[in-house]
Amino acid sequence: MSDVMLKIKYTCLHPSCVVHCKEGELFLSESEFGKLSCYEDKTAFKSPKNVCRMGFSQQFKALNIETTEDAKIESHAQPEKKRPENDPIVHLIEEHKKVLEKLERVEADLIKRDIEGLWLSTADLDNIIHLHGAIKEEEILFPALKGLVPFGEGLVACINEDHREIVSLLYSFREALKDGNINDKVIGSSLVALKSHIRKEDNEFFEFVKKYINDEMREMLMAKMGHADKTFVPKDPGQRRYDEKEAAERANFHRKTLESREIACDTCCH
Repeated sequence: MSDVMLKIKYTCLHPSCVVHCKEGELFLSESEFGKLSCYEDKTAFKSPKNVCRMGFSQQFKALNIETTEDAKIESHAQPEKKRPENDPIVHLIEEHKKVLEKLERVEADLIKRDIEGLWLSTADLDNIIHLHGAIKEEEILFPALKGLVPFGEGLVACINEDHREIVSLLYSFREALKDGNINDKVIGSSLVALKSHIRKEDNEFFEFVKKYINDEMREMLMAKMGHADKTFVPKDPGQRRYDEKEAAERANFHRKTLESREIACDTCCH
């Protein structure tokens, strides 16, 4: 006798849940659902393995339970993927792959200790970060989400802070290249931050916000992102010239920055 399959509409009962599993649908066999239903409230059950993005089992509440056909289950389990040209979130996730390709080129030049190569590859990385992060996300997507997404302002502020940190480190690295120096710590921090940022957006932020975007918004956002692609003019890397005066000014700036940090540390400690 085959096990009855259930279509369960649920909500997460975790008080601070702000990730993708907040609410949705699950397909479980009746026996699996029985094993997970270990609470006094018969509508409550443990989340199945790997469903909660926080990394551990949460308490879910079944809002509606229906029996369903195997064919329906297969259809829901393997939904048709939206194409990048039709959905702004899919488009941004796909564009992350292009960002990572640029990042890999920087890493290859680092291994070769190729200063001229790094001058060009970091410029390419800077350009795609500007188009993707500063224009498509900060100027197009984020304003459209304002007032729609719970905790939206805080989430967007975190994303923007990541953008600033990554770009600031990348610029610092390029300034050092002008002096003929390869600052591994600075570029390493920038690349690690960028990879972490992409994982955060793909696995948490985009998964959370995409359910608040309706068809009309998708069409509007895709039109604006398409226009950004057509009109974006990449910044030329320029010539990597050593300028003794600029180098001295940068060195003096960094020295004063370190002195300020030491003063601040002494003030805090005493």
